[in-house]
Amino acid sequence: MNFLMILVGGAVGSLARYLLSRWVNVTTGSSFPWGTLVVNLLGALIIGFLTGLFERWVISPQVRLLIFVGFLGGFTTFSTFGLETFNLFKQSEFLLAFSNFALTNVLGLAFVAGGYALAGALVRALRTWG
Repeated sequence: MNFLMILVGGAVGSLARYLLSRWVNVTTGSSFPWGTLVVNLLGALIIGFLTGLFERWVISPQVRLLIFVGFLGGFTTFSTFGLETFNLFKQSEFLLAFSNFALTNVLGLAFVAGGYALAGALVRALRTWG
């Protein structure tokens, strides 16, 4: 059952990554890899939020595998980020390469922290309403 959860989550996450990244890249029309950046930052926000939420609300190990290993593993694109940054360096696009590296890493960490804080705020708000 665990393998099935990872498989299903990974398939959905990979498709979501492809569709969102493609849409962002077509929309921006830039040579900068905006689609990968958006997917990585959104993935960082989601993983931070869910970590903060699931520290307060217990979920089953199977659901955790589905979401964290499957969906988010398929959705985030760190390996693609590495390749795109490497290719920018190879093309002597040093400013774009360093920008991609810095934005992904600095903002990625900030988005994880932001997602975690959002989860805490949501839990506090729900407790006051309940």
